[in-house]
Amino acid sequence: MAKKSTQNDYLHTIRGYLSRYRKLALPGLGVMILITLGQLAGPYILKQIIDVAVPKEDTGLLLKYAFAFLGIVAVTGALSYVGMILLARLGLSIVTLIKQDIFSHLLKLPMSFFDKHPIGELMSRTETDTERVRDMFSNLGANLIVNIFTMIGIFAVTFTLVPKLALIMVGVSAVLLTILIVFFSKIFPMYEKARSFYASITAKVTEFIQGIEVLKAYGRTGWAEAELDAPAKQKVSLEVRISLIEYSMMSALNSLIGPLFIVALLLLYAPKVLTGTMTLGTILLFVEYGSRLLRPIAEIAESLRSLQQARTSLSRIRKIMATPEEPNRGSGKLPTLDHEIRFDHVWFAYEGEEWILRDLSFVIPKDSFSAIVGASGSGKSTTISLICGFAHPQKGHVLIDGIPLDEIDIIAWRKHIGLVLQESFLFPVSVLENTRLYHEEITESEVRAAISVVHADSAIDTLPEGLSTNLWERGGNLSSGERQLVSFARALAANPELILLDEATSNVDMTTEKHIKESMDVLRKGRTMIVVAHRLSSVLRADTIFFLSEGRLIAEGTHESLYENLPAYRLLVDQQFPEGKKGHA
Repeated sequence: MAKKSTQNDYLHTIRGYLSRYRKLALPGLGVMILITLGQLAGPYILKQIIDVAVPKEDTGLLLKYAFAFLGIVAVTGALSYVGMILLARLGLSIVTLIKQDIFSHLLKLPMSFFDKHPIGELMSRTETDTERVRDMFSNLGANLIVNIFTMIGIFAVTFTLVPKLALIMVGVSAVLLTILIVFFSKIFPMYEKARSFYASITAKVTEFIQGIEVLKAYGRTGWAEAELDAPAKQKVSLEVRISLIEYSMMSALNSLIGPLFIVALLLLYAPKVLTGTMTLGTILLFVEYGSRLLRPIAEIAESLRSLQQARTSLSRIRKIMATPEEPNRGSGKLPTLDHEIRFDHVWFAYEGEEWILRDLSFVIPKDSFSAIVGASGSGKSTTISLICGFAHPQKGHVLIDGIPLDEIDIIAWRKHIGLVLQESFLFPVSVLENTRLYHEEITESEVRAAISVVHADSAIDTLPEGLSTNLWERGGNLSSGERQLVSFARALAANPELILLDEATSNVDMTTEKHIKESMDVLRKGRTMIVVAHRLSSVLRADTIFFLSEGRLIAEGTHESLYENLPAYRLLVDQQFPEGKKGHA
């Protein structure tokens, strides 16, 4: 029952896409029918020449049939070209729509989805799988339609002439098709396994290319090659096995079934030609149709094989499309930040009950400067993810002015937030667009002002085209400190109510850190700021510091009070500042 439901889901998906482009699909179908009629007419005209024109010795009629045959060949060729154009456009239109749907859906998925799916795997789904689906709507679909109509046409014509022989042809064809359908259904899991190998290899290649600098620096390029070698060999071995099985079956059909049918036909019905109970044209028609019948059967089987592969790709696409979106995208209550952000007995785990946060409760008042500190793995960055709505607690609530974040329009809420990460992502576009992220309402002068405030103007001015300079991938033509300053300018230019800094100063030099601290003084004016930090120099002046350990809130207070009363915090401070000094606010 589940298998039937799945099949219906596939058909529903295919019909849904075809219905969007019926102006291409319906004419394409009409052209395919006309092509089929043209292919069927050729042997019938040959029969009429042998049975009618030749016995009458009518040269004029013979020429008429000959020109009719040539005309049908010419028209069929022209229709084939038109049909190819229509179906190619149909396939390209549908695959473009599918890619748009996938990308649009990916943008709406929760961050947890991307944590579990490598970039290479998602690229494989978006590109390679959709191209296989395109073939299903163009080449494969066209071949399947033409061949099915050809078989139906052959049976219709032969039934009008010799019903008994036509029934034999139908029976043989049904048996062959059944064998082939069962055969391809049995090897369908092999196709899925091959696609999984491909996705895995693509994911690894993407990962290794992204980390090529590290691999080269540590001399691990050979290891990376070996890591790809094993799954690549498994993939090749599996695909060779699939090909051997396929070609063995198809070769057996092509070399045995066709000749055997023609020999059986001649043995059974040639005597009737000699006795005059069957015309020579009729038996030649059956020989021609019989030899042509094997080709549609084989091509239908081949199309079914390719459709199985396309179905595998479509199933992977549908699996992505079936992944639930983030809750409350464009729905829910409109957010305000007039009073506070409150964590109310929050528990959170990425898997099962491996708790990252444990019964976490605290309050961050509006317009305050708060810091979250603690050892690595204490849950600091997870706290920021919860505030952004990237993750959701299993127990307890994150409250914004008393309203659970799960009930708030998450898109509207994020417009209140300016987020700076430890390694903020820069796109391969201009510095201007990286800073304002294509928000046209943010003017160039506002971007320049933000760049100046964070002390990035001197670095940007040295670039060949200043703000208009296109950055390399991930901002490779800027230093790590300069990239971070651009990220701060991005947060400042957006003018958010809430600033979240997640280890924003951990990978920068002392000069850049000084600029960042000065930028923070500007950013925090009239805003709520939450800083996650392992390096404490940027949080000493916080109104409240929350100290986390193993996901629990151990203590909260000012830098001075925590230093005096919390040994774990004092130890952290003393490790970072020389000679046991408390640091300077």
